[in-house]
Amino acid sequence: MPFEKEPRKLFVYVDGASRGNPGEASIGVLILDEEGNTVEEVSELIGQATNNVAEYKALLEGVRRALEHRPEEAIFLTDNELVANQINGIYRVKEPHLQHLNEQVLELLSRLPRWRVNYVEREANYRAHRLAMKAFREKSRREREKARLINEVETALRELPLEDVRKVLAYVNDLVQK
Repeated sequence: MPFEKEPRKLFVYVDGASRGNPGEASIGVLILDEEGNTVEEVSELIGQATNNVAEYKALLEGVRRALEHRPEEAIFLTDNELVANQINGIYRVKEPHLQHLNEQVLELLSRLPRWRVNYVEREANYRAHRLAMKAFREKSRREREKARLINEVETALRELPLEDVRKVLAYVNDLVQK
């Protein structure tokens, strides 16, 4: 959702989370303009990943989103010291799967006029972390709603005569086939 006037400077907070290492993973991205106004928020599940892969994917998404706003400068903030130091060339990337992600991030960053990736303490990155956790909560909420709906349908079907249950099942089968 680009602004009418694109911000000159963006602050992009990124966080990746993994339930298990590897495990189900999510990303959170918070983009603020130079006055601290929220430009964009991202909260998404990304499938199975290690924590470091999730952190890289959060940074990738943050860079992609920042590029859409065409800032003069973008400052990326992460509470993952490894990722920050690998992007900044302080640490060597040893794992091939992280090397690929590192190259992708650097290629996208090269499209920005000015950028920095800074390591920050987790407390300074709490809003991006909350967005990453929100993706897990939303999935749990959807699963609970689905289970509730299935339970309601099963209860309603038990109360119908057998011939009506057959009609409902035939209707559902037709929907699935289309």
